[in-house]
Amino acid sequence: MRKKRTRPLLRGLRMGLAVFVAVLAAWILWLVGDPAAALAELFHMMDSAQTATALLSAELGVPRQEDGLSPWDRLVLAQSSLLGGVIAPPESGPPPSTDPPPTPTPEAIDPIEAEGEDEDNLPLTTTAPEGIIAKTMVAGTSAKYITSGNISVYNHTDYSVDVDALFAAAPALSGEGEGPKVLIYHSHATEAYTMDGTDVYQESDSYRTLDNERNMVRVGEEMKAVFEAAGIEVLHDTTLYDYPSYNDAYARSLEGVSALLKENPSVVLLLDVHRDALAAEDGTIYKAVAGSVDNCAQVMMVLGSDAGGQVHPNWKVNLSLAMSIQDAIARKWSTLARPIVLRTSRFNQHLSTGSILVEVGTHGNTLQEAITAARLYARTVADLMNQAQ
Repeated sequence: MRKKRTRPLLRGLRMGLAVFVAVLAAWILWLVGDPAAALAELFHMMDSAQTATALLSAELGVPRQEDGLSPWDRLVLAQSSLLGGVIAPPESGPPPSTDPPPTPTPEAIDPIEAEGEDEDNLPLTTTAPEGIIAKTMVAGTSAKYITSGNISVYNHTDYSVDVDALFAAAPALSGEGEGPKVLIYHSHATEAYTMDGTDVYQESDSYRTLDNERNMVRVGEEMKAVFEAAGIEVLHDTTLYDYPSYNDAYARSLEGVSALLKENPSVVLLLDVHRDALAAEDGTIYKAVAGSVDNCAQVMMVLGSDAGGQVHPNWKVNLSLAMSIQDAIARKWSTLARPIVLRTSRFNQHLSTGSILVEVGTHGNTLQEAITAARLYARTVADLMNQAQ
């Protein structure tokens, strides 16, 4: 019995001695060997059992073994915190493959980690070019400017305009009965702005796009949302009247809008929403900005007349309505609205006594600046309409 009890003790002493000798041998070999060579080989071949063999060959000076490591090599390797665990235990089966790991299938990718990592799905971005000049457009000193109080008109006609009398006669946009009260449309729907941020689009022509998230349709949608939030029903005509042909866009919008008015007699306000273009003879591009609001374009109302010989008997009613809107805007945001422009053409405004063409920003503005301006404009008009109820 006594002899049997001593066997485990002796076996443990032998194993402890073996481990001590192995650690001592590894430490001595590290001191006298070439650690730099071993580390270089480590980072060159890190993914297989052959890595460990190469490391030991550089460090211990033993020949490489095609089938892996000897028990001695494994024992020395196991003492290193850097190298330990690189190789599999003996009897673990065939040597690990040196082929690259398979590409994970979409189902195998963690959706949280994968979100936004696919470069092909990242949104395109850009930065608005330098050299675009920001300018707040106000009434000039030319005799064509007629100004009284908050109202200013740039008169391109030969008619005399009595601002005070027309402003006093401005109609109320009350509207009665069920159905939409506002019709938003775009004779030039494909007009677009300077690309900036994620507002990048494929051009159908210079500063034009068929992308309704980046052209005037988007601006009209933003205005619609503001009117509806104020409880005013809106009909938004998203037809691209200027595509594929820019010519005769107003003739096509005249036909389309006339049909919509017959179907919706409740409409009291028509807004033909565009954007302006401002460029000097030398090519310098300007953008109209509201000095009183951050990140905001200016809006400009363009009114037609019969000065060009076309039938338009009620053009003064439309002009007086625009004046009431400009005055209301000025009371809230002093430089949001540019001077009203009175032209000789009628711009289909003979269809209704509540018809206005609205230019939201210029081609030098960004879409986000235009959206800010469009929403403030719609908010002002919605307030006027609700006050008239």
